Amino acid sequence: MNYNSSSLIPFIPPEEYDSVAEEFLHLYCEEALLKPMAVPIENIAKNELGLDVQYICLSEELDIYGMTLFTDGAVEIYDSEEGLYETKVFKKKTVLIDPEAVKKTNIGCRNNTLAHECVHWFKHRLYYKIQQYALPRQAKHCKCRVSDLPQMSNEEGILEAQAVGIAPRILMPKSTFIEAAESIGIVHGEDNWSAIAEIASLFYVSKQSVSIRLEECGLI
Repeated sequence: MNYNSSSLIPFIPPEEYDSVAEEFLHLYCEEALLKPMAVPIENIAKNELGLDVQYICLSEELDIYGMTLFTDGAVEIYDSEEGLYETKVFKKKTVLIDPEAVKKTNIGCRNNTLAHECVHWFKHRLYYKIQQYALPRQAKHCKCRVSDLPQMSNEEGILEAQAVGIAPRILMPKSTFIEAAESIGIVHGEDNWSAIAEIASLFYVSKQSVSIRLEECGLI
């Protein structure tokens, strides 16, 4: 893995996203590379990566799915009962998931958010570690928003784009995903909505994620 020497941003071109996802699964859930299955991503986050996963409201607008903290420190969260933002101190290796934001979609959204935050810890913690020297009293963290598309024009946008690309590949590794799609009966050029729903149920992901993955794998 190559890193930018000054920022420690990993160089991961999109064509290597599948191999990074496989690297992750070889370490933490090799079974998912052998047969189609729902990757136990929350268990991996907690018990393999040692992350403290907490469910807490992050914004009034419900526009932030999750956040990973790379250093101890304070971050702003939203108190929905009081209708006010407050500052709270968390330890490093904490992952915050907004339950109301992910509830707007489905369990697939929650799992993708957890996988997304796992990618940040797995590949990006060195970048955030060196950031702590600039503002040491604030927690170094990344916020993963609902609607913002990653912009490749800035450092954190590059990291976000990598997490967006790699997370669904962890939940739907290419070889077993193709195996499942062919077994369930995906047909190129036809209406596959019932099959897509079945695949989504198998992998515990959203139907939208399945559709995108089918296109990436050249199956529809």
